[in-house]
Amino acid sequence: MWKQFLDLIPHLTRLLPHIERIIQQRSSGDDTQKKNLEQFQQMTEGLRADLAQATASHASLYRQLNDQGEKMSELATDLHDSRAALQSAEARIAKLESLLVSGRILVIARLAFSVLTFVVVLVFHFHR
Repeated sequence: MWKQFLDLIPHLTRLLPHIERIIQQRSSGDDTQKKNLEQFQQMTEGLRADLAQATASHASLYRQLNDQGEKMSELATDLHDSRAALQSAEARIAKLESLLVSGRILVIARLAFSVLTFVVVLVFHFHR
């Protein structure tokens, strides 16, 4: 609703001088019409002041929206970078886990070989 009103503001400001001229032409000599015209002019001046104030406040809102949009864009970029870093870290962790499993298997194999060697040495030592 406000957006539609704001879209009409430029048209209203362009029409006000024409309306004032038409009213001035029609009320060329009548005092009551002159009073009505003066009241109308006061109202239009008030409307112009209100419109100017609304335009100024909306301009600041537009600036704030633009600033928020820029911040959102920066946050989206940061989020994208964070996701990329997280995926990279996950890949490194997966590689380290596979190396750990390989190392664990190697340690178990060496331990088994050491126990087997110890058993063989004991067997040969007691059979003599």
